[in-house]
Amino acid sequence: MTPELKLLLLEDDPADAALIQTLLRRSGMQFNAEVASDEKEFLVAVQNKGYDAVLADNALPQYSSMKALELIRATNPNVAFILVTGTVSEEFAVNIIQQGADDYILKTNLTRLPAAINSAIEKKRTQQEKEQSQQELKQLNQELRSVSAHLERIREEERARIAREIHDQVGQQLTGLKMDVFWVKGMVNKEAEPETILKKLNEMLDNLDEAVKTVRKVASDLRPSILDDFGLIDALDWHSKEFAARSGINVHFKTLAKEVTSDAAITIGLFRMYQEALVNVARHAEAKNVITALETSDTYISLSITDDGKGFDSSIQRKTLGLLGMKERAQMIGGTLTINSKPGKGTGVFITVPLFRKKNPAQNNGDVIK
Repeated sequence: MTPELKLLLLEDDPADAALIQTLLRRSGMQFNAEVASDEKEFLVAVQNKGYDAVLADNALPQYSSMKALELIRATNPNVAFILVTGTVSEEFAVNIIQQGADDYILKTNLTRLPAAINSAIEKKRTQQEKEQSQQELKQLNQELRSVSAHLERIREEERARIAREIHDQVGQQLTGLKMDVFWVKGMVNKEAEPETILKKLNEMLDNLDEAVKTVRKVASDLRPSILDDFGLIDALDWHSKEFAARSGINVHFKTLAKEVTSDAAITIGLFRMYQEALVNVARHAEAKNVITALETSDTYISLSITDDGKGFDSSIQRKTLGLLGMKERAQMIGGTLTINSKPGKGTGVFITVPLFRKKNPAQNNGDVIK
């Protein structure tokens, strides 16, 4: 069903206004029209800003179609503007078109008016959609640049943390072991008592165990081996316990699924989003408890993270880099991420991702993780 148009006629001749409306109805056009006969009525009418098109006569007392056009362009440029007049010079017609009018129709040729209105309105809608798309694209590019900078900053911070950990712990442990080796070498050359050397070797073994643990911890932070060895469910359960131990926030992870068989990119992306969600809880929520649930179907994996923290008004669009990063990660693997929250009512993060990515025939099938 064609939507009813809303027209504003700037016309001081009631007979001409009635004639225009009659012709438009006979053409089959569905519309609701309002008539303004002078500047005052026109100014009141355009405040509504809900018109699809303005049909303006040029010969009004003390007011011109050019002034009307200037007002429309200033207040609502998405409204179509058509000059409908009895007589007009060719020079004026060209000028008003150059100033932004969509068309001009002589009253002696009103049969062209319905088509002109439809064409002008369609042109305005197309232009508006294009401008909106360009604005959304610009906004998206800004968000992507922000997310990219945020991720790069996180990457550098993580590299710095790992470098410190390797230098301060592994480096010191290896330096200590090197000194112990020289000590043992010296004791052997001096033919020291075996018990003394054995005691030092046992201490070196203990230090080696600590170094191995440190290396494993660094490797686990980079990519938890449990994700590859035992799968997504055990990895999420393990991280829930690790997070609870570090933060003091109770995390209850539950699922009825026995295992999840999916693409590596899907499981890694879901695991990283889970990590980020819990980090946000620790940083912002002031929560005591978190309940997380994993559900699976034949085609999708759903993960929810709900806390009992202070919450926020999720109806107001938040553009924090952490949330943007999570949403971008979800989109990269074909999923969605939504957030529901109210002040004082906690926050819920709901992630849905496909079980398998849609494959491009030109690409490899990729790894599968259970």
